[in-house]
Amino acid sequence: MRLIPQPQQLELLEGRYRIRYQDRITLDASCSPAAYGFAKLLAGELEEQTGITLLIDRRIHTPHPGIRLQQVQEPCLDREGYKIEISAAGIQITGGGDAGLLYGVQTLRQMIRQEGLVLPYLRLEDRPALSARGLFYDVTRSRIPTLAFLKELADRCSFYKINQLHLYIEHTFLFDGFSEVWRDDTPLTPEDILELDAYCKALQIDLVPSVATLGHLYKVLRTQSFHQLSEVEEPKDAPFSFYLRMCHHTLNVTDEDSLALVYRMIDQFLPLFSSQRFNINGDEPFDLGKGRGKAMADQVGSHQMYVDWIGKICRHVKELGKQPMFWGDIILAHPETLQELPQDVICMNWDYAPEPREDHAQKLWAQGANQYLCPGVQGWKQTINRLDMAYANIQKMASLAHQYQAAGLLVTEWGDFGHLQDPESSMPGILYSAAMGWNRQVPSEERLNADISVVEYGDRSGQLLSVLRTLSQQVVLSWGEVVEFSEILNGRLPHKTPEEFWERFRPRIQPNLHRIQEINETIDACQETICGLMPAMDRLGRKRMLPYLLMSDGQKLLNRLAAVWETRYLGHANPLQQSPAALAADLETWYADYKKLWARSSQESELYRIGETIFWLADHLRQA
Repeated sequence: MRLIPQPQQLELLEGRYRIRYQDRITLDASCSPAAYGFAKLLAGELEEQTGITLLIDRRIHTPHPGIRLQQVQEPCLDREGYKIEISAAGIQITGGGDAGLLYGVQTLRQMIRQEGLVLPYLRLEDRPALSARGLFYDVTRSRIPTLAFLKELADRCSFYKINQLHLYIEHTFLFDGFSEVWRDDTPLTPEDILELDAYCKALQIDLVPSVATLGHLYKVLRTQSFHQLSEVEEPKDAPFSFYLRMCHHTLNVTDEDSLALVYRMIDQFLPLFSSQRFNINGDEPFDLGKGRGKAMADQVGSHQMYVDWIGKICRHVKELGKQPMFWGDIILAHPETLQELPQDVICMNWDYAPEPREDHAQKLWAQGANQYLCPGVQGWKQTINRLDMAYANIQKMASLAHQYQAAGLLVTEWGDFGHLQDPESSMPGILYSAAMGWNRQVPSEERLNADISVVEYGDRSGQLLSVLRTLSQQVVLSWGEVVEFSEILNGRLPHKTPEEFWERFRPRIQPNLHRIQEINETIDACQETICGLMPAMDRLGRKRMLPYLLMSDGQKLLNRLAAVWETRYLGHANPLQQSPAALAADLETWYADYKKLWARSSQESELYRIGETIFWLADHLRQA
């Protein structure tokens, strides 16, 4: 039996208990009102998996063995801790609090999916190693999920005992007075947030508000209303660029109107959330002190400007009764300046390299910082998330979180370069983090991939994730590289040249340029294997394969594009003979199917920008 996360203690015993249709799910008198919702989850699982509908009851004593839920206060059980005992007397789940009781139910649901109605006798005791185990989700750059998708995401997070969900916002909320910013988008509304917050709360998930308050304000600082607040002048009429959206666009912290703008955003957004935390971000202020604030930077230094600004925002958040959080990339240059910020601030230490730096975690620990370690699911700029890179990054960051007694592990899902990757492709990385944040004993990549294959996708063979791992590696030319070179060629990046691009990327691309046919054949083989595994999957797992099949078809097209570009721009004959016009038609046809896939999880938002890139590529390919 496979469980995600692995419980801290599990003893299998002799014997098996069969859940019968006469059994009941009984709520002990000790259970809070929330327990009824947990019982409904369990009853729904049993009905879905076995067809049995169990009566939910509440009483002190019952003649029915069945399933009993109770809550107790014991030294060995914290709020999120739980016990499960399965014996001839039935199934008993004991939670130390609402969260613990829910997590016991989620573990039993995982057992039922694999074992059906007949479960082994066992004793299980479990509690998390880290108190915060979260997902940071980009809902601002290109892809704005539907409310239905966000609820489904919350369901899947709760199933694996993730207890925080951060929604990253730059401009995609219906802020009053921001119509110029969101007028051409599909922003989230206050009612969306209120409904999602209540939904998450019932699942013991803390929905954390997250707003950019310094850098990454591309859309805001290109408007007539707010462009004057930019540190450096941002051309309002310049064509949109995926690449440039990642750069510059930093607020001028010396302008009091910048502070008023940020306070206005926070004051509107914060009351919609029941969370006691507020994420102010504050990462990558690339232009800080280089433009309108240069005089102050010359006087006090750009780092002090940063600390002073973050301090103001943090104190404002605290005055509103919330605990502030911010990204730690800038503060790490002088970690001692953490002492100038409010004591309970949470510093989010991010690093997405396969071998993250340990010294950053050590420096923050030495300062007594309340830190989260923040790895990534490795999907940005890709067609399919790189599972090999995700596992390596998350495993190392999780180990550092345990070693340096971090407050939490927060895995990130970003939407760089149009958020092309389908949300499904991020799930393995999310589950890696869920497993590693809960239990200090990190399973091997092979073991965890097999666990995910079985538990998440119902693949009884346990092979699926290893195939997806191989599939994700078959990249000659990534989506990020395609976008960047396209924007160079169409004049959206006037400071860059084709020659400079190839100088940077040729060392990575060159070894695979003459292996494109072989690499695409590997994709074909992986697709065949996935389809061959479908009979071993449950119904939902089969449905979740479409994103992998479609997006890997997209990667084959990008690989073929590399062959055309090698011939056209490097002057080398590629053995993969390509008709540029045929490739153009294939890209357009693929995009028609991609739009349907996008609509399964996301609002229209900036889908059209991905289309514009593909159409430009197609037109360019058709040119002589």
